[in-house]
Order: sequence, then structure tokens, then C-alpha cells
Amino acid sequence: MPKYLVSYRKTEGVGHKPEWASFTTSSDQALEAHAVRERVDRRMSVLGEQLWGNGEIVWIGSGRLDDVLYKREEAAPETSVVYGLVEE
Repeated sequence: MPKYLVSYRKTEGVGHKPEWASFTTSSDQALEAHAVRERVDRRMSVLGEQLWGNGEIVWIGSGRLDDVLYKREEAAPETSVVYGLVEE
């Protein structure tokens, strides 16, 4: 089953600096942007977080966990969510 890393920019409130939050998820199907957004929205509602940026969701490719995390840092500042396939 494929494992995906999902990272989103969150903020605790107005005036706070955004930071990345990440989680992994496994799926027997390829994840599409709308499914990723649903998972992020569910997680943020439980944790009381707010999404930072323009709401854009970007596929960043696949690779080892550290490679995918590195690609995350290359995302445009206004991008809200990035996700990629983590190779075992």
C-alpha cells in the first residue's frame, strides 16, 4: 500500500508565523488533491488550526522521506498544502 506524506502550512491565529505540519497516510488508491484537502481539513478541525496561504494543493513527487521533506521547502510561500509519495 502506498504511503503519502502530507504537509500543510498552519497558523495558530492572526499575526502568528505559519509553520509546516505533516502527517503520513496510506492508501490503496492514488490520492487526488480533493482527498488530500479533506484529510487536512479533518485534521485541522480536530486540532483547532487554521490553514495558511491561498489553499493551493501541490503534488511534489516521490522519493525517500527526507527527499520529500526537502521538496516541501521549495514550495511557493503562498502554497497551503503539498503532498508526495514516500518510498520505503
